[in-house]
Amino acid sequence: EVRVFGKGNPVRVIAVDCGIKNNIIRMLVEKGAEVTVVPWDYEFSKVLSDYDGLFLSNGPGDPTRCTATIEQLKKVLAFEGDQVRPIFGICLGNQLLALAAGAKAVKLPFGNRGQNQPVTNTLTGECYITPQNHGYAIDDDTLPAGWKTLFSNANDGSNEGIMHASKPFFTAQFHPEAQGGPTDTSHLFDMFLENCKKKSPELHFSPRLTNPPVKPKVSKVLVLGRSVSTSTA
Repeated sequence: EVRVFGKGNPVRVIAVDCGIKNNIIRMLVEKGAEVTVVPWDYEFSKVLSDYDGLFLSNGPGDPTRCTATIEQLKKVLAFEGDQVRPIFGICLGNQLLALAAGAKAVKLPFGNRGQNQPVTNTLTGECYITPQNHGYAIDDDTLPAGWKTLFSNANDGSNEGIMHASKPFFTAQFHPEAQGGPTDTSHLFDMFLENCKKKSPELHFSPRLTNPPVKPKVSKVLVLGRSVSTSTA
């Protein structure tokens, strides 16, 4: 089933549903996108020219089993010139784009899960606190020429996102849409839509903050607490 959200918004995005979260659609719409959600096995390569950008959603399980989506992505990655459209993938979307490019996925020993996973941006040097829930990761060493690591997990060094060296394609293994927090990376949606608007042939990536936050001037801190006795009579 094909569904359209934010009808009439100026930026037209086709979103591949591999288990898409409602909040992803909500955030794209609130930021000015008309979002056409299509099934995971939809032949989106045939209609991508009608849209300003391609979004690849999150989803569960082993990414190598999503062969129909991967084959469509291979066709999209072969586009050149005016056919090229910005691509943004989240979670499973990161893995599918990397597999289509020729990289390999590996199963993590325990997976990266939870709300406070530190991720470093290889371009800006920023560190984000991110929510995650994945059991597979892309092997950085298998990324083909023209692709590079964009984000890395600061705990175990595993891949957290990739980018193309000369085309507007990028991904995040973590969840920038999570409203339970942290929300450090919600700006990635803005960056994706800006690339869609500019129709740039290459990726423009901006730091989350143009200036570091001003440190508060604090001389004293009062900590309130309650003592609880653990002794027994």
